[in-house]
Amino acid sequence: MDTVPLLAWLLLAAFGIAMVAIDLFVAGTPGKQMTFRNSLAWSIVWFVAGIGFTIPVWIWLGPDMGGEYIAGYLIERSLSLDNVFVFALIFGAFSVPQHVRQAALMWGILGAIVLRVAMIFLGIGLLEAAHWLLYLFGAFLVVTGIKMATASHDEVDLDRNRTLRLIRRFVPMTDAYHGTKLRVRIDGRRLATPLVAVLAVIATTDLVFALDSIPAIFAVTLDPFIVVAANVLAIAGLRSLYFLLEGMLGEFRFLQPALAILLVIIGAKLVLVDVIHMPTWASLLLVVGIVGTGIVASLLSPGPSDSAAPPVAQPETPVPLP
Repeated sequence: MDTVPLLAWLLLAAFGIAMVAIDLFVAGTPGKQMTFRNSLAWSIVWFVAGIGFTIPVWIWLGPDMGGEYIAGYLIERSLSLDNVFVFALIFGAFSVPQHVRQAALMWGILGAIVLRVAMIFLGIGLLEAAHWLLYLFGAFLVVTGIKMATASHDEVDLDRNRTLRLIRRFVPMTDAYHGTKLRVRIDGRRLATPLVAVLAVIATTDLVFALDSIPAIFAVTLDPFIVVAANVLAIAGLRSLYFLLEGMLGEFRFLQPALAILLVIIGAKLVLVDVIHMPTWASLLLVVGIVGTGIVASLLSPGPSDSAAPPVAQPETPVPLP
């Protein structure tokens, strides 16, 4: 951390805040539906911005850290694609109206960014104190990759979600959505809306995903600045990406196996970190090759159209929570 000047951290903070502000007030307004054309344009903008951050990193911190950043960013961006699948299932399980999903994604992702940054510094602190934890992280990624290869994204079991059970137990909640409001007053009582539960489940679900993606980037670098930058910029534009892929989720049937293979290989790299050293450019080619192959194979041989996430109606009145 000492090798990174304060100005670089300030630049990262300013860049991240600017991305979030533009995404919130320019790219799409919470409460309004994001069109396919708009989401495509902004997905390209955010990807170019994330890749473009390599330039100041390269100039200020050197080509080695510049290479580590772009490899780490592509790893985190690739693994964030799996979040999109789960977000779609969460929205379907909660019957979230289409026009409410913008706000749910925006605030859920903001919460996830805060939680991820805290996890990153905790993880790096643990690794500095105990190097052997790298082997444990590597083994965890291998097991996770194997489970991902055999797992299904068919449904989300809300009854087993501890966060949701805790919220329902202690927070009085309405049975219907009220636009993008988190709280409403009914018969003199202040009640939370189901959107509160949706946001909590999104944030905690992303935290679970972070248990995979953060150790994965440790295979490339342990520098806090690079790890934070790659994570924050990879998920800052996830909202636009969701609306871009929402109607095509069922077509990317080879993406999950590709991500599973990537996790297994990265996990093996961590386990063998003291035996085999893979240069940054090799890690970069590995990520691009595996994820690119999964996407291209899916486009050339798409899955059945009915395997996509089921659409949810866009009602004008509040929708009861199932």
